[in-house]
Amino acid sequence: MKKVILLFLVILAVSLFSYTVRVGDTLTIEVLNQPQLSRTVKVAFDGTIPYPYAGNIMVVGKTVEEIAQILKPYAEKVVKDPQITVYVVEYAPMLVFIQGAVNKVFDISVYPSITLTKLFSFVGISKDSNVDFESIQIKRGNNIISVNLLPYFYQGKFDKDIVLKEGDIIYIPPLLDSKTIKVMGAYTLEIPYEPDIKLSNVLLKLGPLDEKYADIENAKVFVDGKVVEINLKEVISNKKDIELSAGSRIYIPKFPEFYVYIQGYVKNKGEIKFLPDEKKTLKTLLAKAGLLDEEVENEGIVVINNETKLNVKDVIFGSQDYDLNKGDIVQVLYEPFIVNVVGLNGGSVTLLHNEPRTLSYLIKKIGISQPESIESVQIVRNGKIQDFDIDSLIYENPSISLEKYDTVVIKNSEENAVYLTGDVASYVSFSLNEKITLQRILAKVGLSDYRKIDSITLNGKILDFNKDMEIEKGSILNVTLKKPIYVTAMGYIKNTGTVEFDYDESTDLKTLFGKLGGLIIGPDLYYTSDKVYVIRNGQIVNTLDAKKVYEGKENAKLENNDFVFVTEKNPNYVYVFGKGMPNSMVEFTNSEPFDFKTLISKIGGIQEGISKTVTILNGSTKTTFTWDEHSNIKLENGSTIIFNVDTENYVFVVDETGKANMFYLDKENTTLYEIISKTEIDKGYKFVKLTRDATEKIIDISNIEYTLSFNVKPGDIIKVIDAPQNIAYVLGEVNNPGVISVNDGTTVLEAIISAGYFSEKAAPSAVYLYKGGIDGEAIKVNLSGAIKGGNIEENPRVEPGDIVYVPADAFKTALDWIPIINNLVTLYNNIYQIGK
Repeated sequence: MKKVILLFLVILAVSLFSYTVRVGDTLTIEVLNQPQLSRTVKVAFDGTIPYPYAGNIMVVGKTVEEIAQILKPYAEKVVKDPQITVYVVEYAPMLVFIQGAVNKVFDISVYPSITLTKLFSFVGISKDSNVDFESIQIKRGNNIISVNLLPYFYQGKFDKDIVLKEGDIIYIPPLLDSKTIKVMGAYTLEIPYEPDIKLSNVLLKLGPLDEKYADIENAKVFVDGKVVEINLKEVISNKKDIELSAGSRIYIPKFPEFYVYIQGYVKNKGEIKFLPDEKKTLKTLLAKAGLLDEEVENEGIVVINNETKLNVKDVIFGSQDYDLNKGDIVQVLYEPFIVNVVGLNGGSVTLLHNEPRTLSYLIKKIGISQPESIESVQIVRNGKIQDFDIDSLIYENPSISLEKYDTVVIKNSEENAVYLTGDVASYVSFSLNEKITLQRILAKVGLSDYRKIDSITLNGKILDFNKDMEIEKGSILNVTLKKPIYVTAMGYIKNTGTVEFDYDESTDLKTLFGKLGGLIIGPDLYYTSDKVYVIRNGQIVNTLDAKKVYEGKENAKLENNDFVFVTEKNPNYVYVFGKGMPNSMVEFTNSEPFDFKTLISKIGGIQEGISKTVTILNGSTKTTFTWDEHSNIKLENGSTIIFNVDTENYVFVVDETGKANMFYLDKENTTLYEIISKTEIDKGYKFVKLTRDATEKIIDISNIEYTLSFNVKPGDIIKVIDAPQNIAYVLGEVNNPGVISVNDGTTVLEAIISAGYFSEKAAPSAVYLYKGGIDGEAIKVNLSGAIKGGNIEENPRVEPGDIVYVPADAFKTALDWIPIINNLVTLYNNIYQIGK
């Protein structure tokens, strides 16, 4: 045991004496019985420590024993034969620097001979980390050591596990898109490429596949530039498999969703989705949505696409049903059976579905059992009056049917009164000897403001309510009030919604925007209100400038059910790239000059050392411009401005939000797909514009095969230029023309249903589908069977960017409608801000 302890002390002593002092170490110097010569000091950056009579002494690279001998002559100036001890009380950290996908600093001073793989364990890097283990680099002094740890993680090989040294810079590259394997479509998964990985291994990581959700029999695998179609059932059952390479992509199609929209008297409003094996019928929908109560079940009405009407009870309790189409709009309506009673026990009376809707039952329900005080009972319906004998109603119980919203007047023979029906249902009584006049009646019911009254009739004769006149006892007056006007406003205004104009308000744009908080106008704003469209009965009847409306220079009268839309004016903007630059879209306010001098001010000037010679790209035009304090040029909207960037090594990308970025090409044959993935461009966008050497090219990025094979080059500029790829237009004679969302399999008829179905003027036998837009192929589609209940022989699919136009005239050609469609598309692009 003593030998073991002695051996340990020898090893410890050797290790201590062999240690050489480093910058940052803290040393304690003790001189026996001489506290003025003893001290604790830290080794400075220049490798020295201060000491009395010596100044700064170089100690880096020396052992503590050597340092004690160096200090001895200076201590001897104070004391004879000094006993000096030097030791390290705190060691300086020995740092290595991890950069790239992981950014950390690690102290290896307490881990002698630590290796790269051990370091990864300490900092939490595993084989599942999103890093490129094949391309690790260690910078040690002026040397670069390349390391491939992929065999270590997947095969357990330690061929090159580097022992780290202080000051090492370890660069761990992020895992490039080309070194991953992705699953897309119905399922999403991204994993690092592993040697010898197969499709079956990826499916195991993905977990169980739902055949009701995903079309696993028609999957596609993109591997080594080729497309392989495969049935995943065969892979799962080990009948087939595919060896994957880095960059492989697996596309599993998703079954088109089936959904409809339901509103009204149901428990679950909004989008209702159906499972693939569920019946797509109205009966199933009502069961899934849930009706509110028993009255809706028995009295409700279902309206499908504003066209087909069915009684709820015939669907719920009967054999009637309706086959639904994807995107159908279903409303469940319910209005209680209400009768207005004026006179004795007056008020609104609701008759439930299981109650008799007869006059005799109503009399009993409101509690009239003694007829002596009743002079007569009258039903006022559609301006006509019918008289009934009260004795007959109580004792003979005749079957006199009531209709919804009938007014029943019960005249009391002992009362000095008149009866009001219509918009004011009221029993107005007077004292026994009080004179009954028209204006006294109006005062008693609170109609003192005659501007609110539209008309008053007595026995079919219109009365002048501005003049007082005597009214006979027991008269029935029908009062019609002025109805409020409702206008809906949307778009770029402070508040949106439906506004009610009362009878005493001016129904114009000025009042409308006043009620909604105003337009968005101001010199310091980037985005402002632009155009004001007044749409009436589906037609634009007025187009005004929002700024002039705001300033009171323009105005327009509004009518009931008008729709007002305010478009947004986008600011002027340019894209800026370059070293020391923001690499972003720079926007200008309304009041800022749109020129280069203002741009320099907005980006904080040009930093020292950056060239003032810039390249300006606008479409196919390329301009080189050298700026100084005395020069300036006007800018063009959407231009790209590059400040002295090495275009031989960079590509420039502007995503769908206008965010700009630049990417260094660190390898040859970088594909467009890799750049799109790095930029995280929304895959819902279909087209990008690639500018190369002032030549523009439109690329469909939804074509994965093409983007995987198309190589970008240094200096390329890539911009997202279109709207989300699920957008199409339905215009013309439909109830809700405009922009709709389309999915895989959306047909022309489904698109028309999504836009509110055919209007009354529609010519369904001559619907036009313009493929890819107004300049594309025009396909004439006969959908008259959808109206007449016949067969539809042709119902093509609608794809993103297509235009469906429903005309009013079946005899015009596709070319005849192009001018109209161009105007409509321009309007809807403004309204929905499609296609920046």
